[in-house]
Amino acid sequence: MRKREFDAIQRPSLLMVFLYDPDEFYRFRAAEALGYLCKGERAREFILRLFWHLSDESGAYCVGAPLGIAEIGRSNPEVFEGFKNKFVSLLDDWEVERRYVAYGIGRTAKVVRDAYPNPKEKLLEKIEEIGSGDFVVYAVWALGMLGETEVVRKFVNDERRGRFYDGERITVRSVGEIARTFI
Repeated sequence: MRKREFDAIQRPSLLMVFLYDPDEFYRFRAAEALGYLCKGERAREFILRLFWHLSDESGAYCVGAPLGIAEIGRSNPEVFEGFKNKFVSLLDDWEVERRYVAYGIGRTAKVVRDAYPNPKEKLLEKIEEIGSGDFVVYAVWALGMLGETEVVRKFVNDERRGRFYDGERITVRSVGEIARTFI
């Protein structure tokens, strides 16, 4: 998992356990592997399964489900088109790891740009509501990925700090550092 050797994985369903892993790094890598392995109808089925794992009925809340949904959606934009509104709406669910939803919005920016609710407005609303550095670093990054540079510019001096997955490792970054990468 650490080295992105996803071709060796025979069954994507085996990755589901890593979306629950206490080590956040493994959640991100499992989601990337799902995005790599799930195509077409299989992608649709896994997205549905991951949304179900976020519901009370599943009995096993999956903290990394938003990451998996986003990575599968990023690799399958035609499939994700039907889920983009529901995905952005996850920002309103206090039980969901909303920083992962913000990260997912950034990863799927090309598809969710025209979602309802509007991802820019929803991210700004949640920045005000949640306010933690762990959420805001991902929300500002997502706004940058959406092309909202004027909005991102307002955060260049924000010193709140949060954990951030940069595609290789999890680091602690300031909101301002993230904002400056888009200016």
